[in-house]
Amino acid sequence: MKTGLEFAECALLPKWDKFTYSQMDCQAFVEAVLKDIGIRKENGTVYDWKGSNSMYRNYYSWRGTIDECINKFGIVPVGAFVYIWKETGEQEVGYNDGLGNCTHVGIYCGNDIVRDSTRSTKTGRDGVGTRSLKGFNRVTLFTGLDYSVTNSYNASIEKVMAVIDNIHNQLIELEGTLNELFRG
Repeated sequence: MKTGLEFAECALLPKWDKFTYSQMDCQAFVEAVLKDIGIRKENGTVYDWKGSNSMYRNYYSWRGTIDECINKFGIVPVGAFVYIWKETGEQEVGYNDGLGNCTHVGIYCGNDIVRDSTRSTKTGRDGVGTRSLKGFNRVTLFTGLDYSVTNSYNASIEKVMAVIDNIHNQLIELEGTLNELFRG
């Protein structure tokens, strides 16, 4: 069985940074990383949820708030699915089970870092990238991953991701400069 750590490490690979939100939304990003590390359903097919609400409701071994997770496990395990959840709005998205409305999902990578795909006018990000765990308020532990080794994971992901984000931004600027040079 693959570990939450292997899942998170795959999510952190720079190869995902090229995808915009319209190419790969939050759910599709999580599914793509699962597929990339070889995680499939028992019948061999890939996971194909119907949005973050479906992910929150299916294929989990544990589900709760961030605080409940920390109280139970001592941490949010690396590789956990983390969600932005609202108490209202579930009926508008086709649910009537009292579990609320998950509007977004990401992959927890340790050290307060979440890898996800989003479109944000506030940050200017459009696609796969990193952000803080702040604002996420629900967690599920996916049944297809082993989370037993994540308690010992303490690498400085934040510093590595800051370097990768800096390189990514420099490449975008360079691309713009090159485009201007070749047009003129």
